[in-house]
Amino acid sequence: MSRLFAASDIHGYGILLERLLDCAGYDPRTDRLFLLGDYVNKGPDSAGTLELMHRLCGEGAVALQGNNERKWLQGVPDSAVPDALEAARYRRWIADMPLWARHGRFLFVHAGLRPGVPLREQTPEDLTEIRDPFFRAPAIPGKTVVFGHTSTSRFGLAPDEVWIGNGKLGIDTGAGHGHYLSLVELTEGRQWAISVTEPFSVRLARLPAY
Repeated sequence: MSRLFAASDIHGYGILLERLLDCAGYDPRTDRLFLLGDYVNKGPDSAGTLELMHRLCGEGAVALQGNNERKWLQGVPDSAVPDALEAARYRRWIADMPLWARHGRFLFVHAGLRPGVPLREQTPEDLTEIRDPFFRAPAIPGKTVVFGHTSTSRFGLAPDEVWIGNGKLGIDTGAGHGHYLSLVELTEGRQWAISVTEPFSVRLARLPAY
């Protein structure tokens, strides 16, 4: 059976995302995977995580731009790459990443949507940086917006919990802030979360109805 996965805000912890994909039994031949941005900065291996994104996309995944990738379009940190050629290669990859994607009733985006603005007229800044206006907005009929960017602990949740709003599902569980990286499976409603500090424990949970 084909399953639908999503992950966001990996922040240099590509090796932990690989572990989650293994735990979930992700199979790129049958499953779909959407990656919602912020692969770089804050964590231990930005370049290696971008390489993983490139490989996963070659196998059929979809990787969106996040606000941290957009920062790399302006300038790749010298500490992240060995030379200017590698920096240019990463910028080309990032420039080719879309800002949103759809699959069935799910709309995937890094940060959210500006209320009242048609999807194709949303600015890159809104799609990768918006917070409160999106959180307060009514649901889009028949759609669930899956997003990252805002750590779910900001909603008063435990850092390993996803946030469920009105037609919205927030899946950034704070890897970039020393908490958890999550992989959600939307077909049956499951979440694998791994701590980004030792002992790097993985927990499996059922997602509440969304």
